[in-house]
Amino acid sequence: MKTLRLLGIQAAVLMLLALVLVAIAEAYLRLTVPESSSESIFIYTLETGRYKLMRPDAEIVAWGKPLRTNALGFRDRQSEVPAKQPGEFRVVVLGDSFTVSAGVAYDDIYTTRLERMLRERHLNVKVMNLAVSGYNIVQYELVLKEVALALQPDLVLVAVFPANDFSNETLEANLRRARGEPEPPAPRFPRSLYVYQAWGGKIEAKLASLLSGKAPAKGEGTGWQDNTAALARIAQTAQAHRIPVLVTALPHTWSFRAELPLHDKVYRFCDANGIPTFNMIQAFIASGVKESSLRLNALDSHPNETYNLVAAGALAARLERALVLPEHSPDASPVALPR
Repeated sequence: MKTLRLLGIQAAVLMLLALVLVAIAEAYLRLTVPESSSESIFIYTLETGRYKLMRPDAEIVAWGKPLRTNALGFRDRQSEVPAKQPGEFRVVVLGDSFTVSAGVAYDDIYTTRLERMLRERHLNVKVMNLAVSGYNIVQYELVLKEVALALQPDLVLVAVFPANDFSNETLEANLRRARGEPEPPAPRFPRSLYVYQAWGGKIEAKLASLLSGKAPAKGEGTGWQDNTAALARIAQTAQAHRIPVLVTALPHTWSFRAELPLHDKVYRFCDANGIPTFNMIQAFIASGVKESSLRLNALDSHPNETYNLVAAGALAARLERALVLPEHSPDASPVALPR
């Protein structure tokens, strides 16, 4: 009996200590993780097959950093979208949340950094970020047709995120919200805790994967088929308008090595369809950066400033080889040679 009582006391003490540690970790995260605006920057509509848009001329705070949109509803530092200037070489970038990079200052996201790096040699280069969080490649294609072509691009950079860009789940969720269907309930305890969002959810997902005996399938099924078909059509549409296309796959901030098979699958598809590519994940691996150093914060595994710096540097080096500035005129527009 005494042994059972002693075990019970020890278990209670351990549980109390665990609760204290959780409370300390929760307080630490609440104090150190920057806050975000409570309002959403998104609107949902049936007027476009994208179903989800960012509000034009809007501003929110994402993880302590301002996120502004221009008159077209894409991330920018100003509302006005400038007309293309004579001799300007314009790059439009299609992408999702890893290209929007909420939580990172506009001057530090990779599209802005890329523009600055290219302008060191090519003064007339303009890089335009046309990414929207949660988009897949089906939606990228619609951005190209509905917005990008009218901006007269000289190069279309498609920054796919293989971890979820070849799925239709979010697109279908966007459609449901655009139809006015009930939204999922807000997370309840313990999922509302920062501790759960930082570590608990990942542990839960890992345990579920181990218990089921298989990892979630990626790069398979109708999502893969629909989105690779959209990627091929992006290239075809650009080709019809005589605009070069370059596809790169942005890595997640977890395990580069684990991602390699899916990234390779994307590049094999592009190679088979004659679409020029740049292997970004190999550039990250070659840089020697650790995945854990690239996450925005403990709650959000989206890219931070370091991630954006590495991505911009790798792309600038790739495009420096692809942009040839005619020597006869310092103001002449560079010519894209993405292959």
